[in-house]
Amino acid sequence: MAVQPYLFFNGNCEEALEFYKKALGAEVTMLMRFKENPDPPPPGQIPPGLDEKVMHASLRIGDAEL
Repeated sequence: MAVQPYLFFNGNCEEALEFYKKALGAEVTMLMRFKENPDPPPPGQIPPGLDEKVMHASLRIGDAEL
């Protein structure tokens, strides 16, 4: 059984991904921004400016997937 952690970055996910890429050689395997959500929430539930923020991402560090 494989365990896949899910981390939260409070709006700083893009910066965290860049850090992991540089520091650990991580590879971003998937990235979805809030504006790309296939099932968007009703208007007014997402704060202004969040459209460009990362909603979900996956990265690989060696054999580990985060």
